[in-house]
Amino acid sequence: MKPKLTLILFFAISLNTALAQDRAAAQRDINVLASDSFKGRGYIDGGDQIAAKYIADRFDKLGLKQLHGSYFQKFNLQVNTINKTELTIDDKEMEAGRDYFVSPGSPSASISGEVFLVSEVILSSKKAVKKVKKAVRKGYVPVFLPFDKENEQAKANMEEIKKCLKVDVFVHVVESYVWSVGRAEDETAMLYMIDSSFNEFSKSLMLTIENELIPAYETQNVMGYVEGTKYKDSFIIVCGHYDHLGKMGSATFNGANDNASGISMILDLASYFSKNPQECNILFIAFGAEEAGLVGSYYFVKNPEVGVRLDQIKFVFNLDLMGSGEDGATIVNATVFEKYFETLAAINDENQYLVKLKKRGKAANSDHYFFSEAGVPSFFIYLMGEYVHYHIPADRPENLELSEAYDASFKLIRDFVIAINDVN
Repeated sequence: MKPKLTLILFFAISLNTALAQDRAAAQRDINVLASDSFKGRGYIDGGDQIAAKYIADRFDKLGLKQLHGSYFQKFNLQVNTINKTELTIDDKEMEAGRDYFVSPGSPSASISGEVFLVSEVILSSKKAVKKVKKAVRKGYVPVFLPFDKENEQAKANMEEIKKCLKVDVFVHVVESYVWSVGRAEDETAMLYMIDSSFNEFSKSLMLTIENELIPAYETQNVMGYVEGTKYKDSFIIVCGHYDHLGKMGSATFNGANDNASGISMILDLASYFSKNPQECNILFIAFGAEEAGLVGSYYFVKNPEVGVRLDQIKFVFNLDLMGSGEDGATIVNATVFEKYFETLAAINDENQYLVKLKKRGKAANSDHYFFSEAGVPSFFIYLMGEYVHYHIPADRPENLELSEAYDASFKLIRDFVIAINDVN
């Protein structure tokens, strides 16, 4: 299918679609979904379940229909949770998620001892491995300071140390760290201390990590649809992931922009289309376990008996990171499905919604991916701007205020969905 639109259609869209986005309601949804009570929408304290119920309740209030008698599509995944982390340096308790991170695959571990700083000078020396081994034998905790990644000798020694040194935890000082979801339990834990919080004159270090590897954690996708007025067997999907990183000990990763913002947009669009049904069904999906490796969307694509068949899907529009937009938006798969991008760009140009639509090719970076790999036309849109908090606890609702770019993005996606509904 190749959409063909004329300027008449653009004017018709502009005239016949009322301004329907509700920025205030979207902000409220973000504030709820990214609140501390939702536990980071992860796998500790049932955060994902709390979020899924909230979304299903909103779908129900909007009058969305269920697929196969339920809003939920259940599936299992293995996940490693970090239930407790405590780090003390020189008797000062450090703050998880600000001063330090532990790797998401960390096993339970405990270390304590005097600090042995491994500088780039030491790591570059021929005796680096021997020096670090000797320090460990004496009960010291080696702390590896940042080094130039182009320093081949330091890199080689670091790799050799990792291979031959038997320790419960490797400790690194880093400029920053982006956390993620652990899917397996590693042999060795990793502690990453943020250099702005670490004093190189520190004398002692004590760390405790408690993890739980859950082989089959049950989570879910959340789905609801607006029935089409004509083509009952055809679906346009508007989707985004509702899960986030959950908790790392006492640190909560709230995920306001990633991706409470996308879910708020989905709920806003669902509200509009529930009052303005189109010829095709419009299926709204909040995918689970995206942060764990696109698990929920993969399950949906591979199990049509609990979703819809791929040949029934006309288009997939995946929304993620929808909280900024002052610099425009990036469209993943724009160079793959060029005719659809021409339609989207023409709508944007005609109405001057966003300042720029940046074309990008194929990328396995969100829930559109397995649809497009299966041959289903799919876009992934994310907004560009000055918001910098990504996969850190600072991605909180009080740091994310929706702007006019939200309104513009809503109208762009709304008009695109209407446009491809009108082309058969």
